[in-house]
Amino acid sequence: MIFLLIWLLLIGYAVFLAPGTGANNPVIPQLLSGDWGAIDPLVLAVFNSLGIFPLVFLTLLLLNDRMRWPAWPFALLSFGIGAFSLLPYYAFGLRKPEKKLRTPRWLVRFLRSRFWLVVLIIMWTGNWLTLLQGFSFADYVDSFFASSLVSVMTVDWFVLYGLSVYTVYRLYPDARYKRLAWVPIVGPVLVLLVND
Repeated sequence: MIFLLIWLLLIGYAVFLAPGTGANNPVIPQLLSGDWGAIDPLVLAVFNSLGIFPLVFLTLLLLNDRMRWPAWPFALLSFGIGAFSLLPYYAFGLRKPEKKLRTPRWLVRFLRSRFWLVVLIIMWTGNWLTLLQGFSFADYVDSFFASSLVSVMTVDWFVLYGLSVYTVYRLYPDARYKRLAWVPIVGPVLVLLVND
């Protein structure tokens, strides 16, 4: 029930409450034109991390895809709409296991491989290295209130972060070093790596 409530609140926020404007959105043209130098590095890092989060969820959920609903459609949709696609799965589909693992063995082997986990860590590291260019929380706050995209993606980021921590604790209750899941984005990957 809590995930359904969060989903409805997220939709309500995106549609009715997010500050900034849809038209004349200052960040969207810069992203589409590739003028990334004009975007604050923190805004860019958060935007890019919303492309890494789905890879983490794809890994976690497909390695445990034996719940009531198949996880892969929700995980794939998260590449486009983030937590908006995952929350219904958590609300209704993430029930006790009823089926054998749906994910093909070859894909399980790949997703569990050190190679794949290290690729995710490298992607995360590369993204956060952009912050070394210098960033400003004040500029981020300005972007948050000026751009509905930045407003919604910020809230989406925090929801995805919470879901990632929950997922590790829910699907890997006996994992060692579960507290690593609290490291944003890469934490669940580190949990999988140290429990390999």
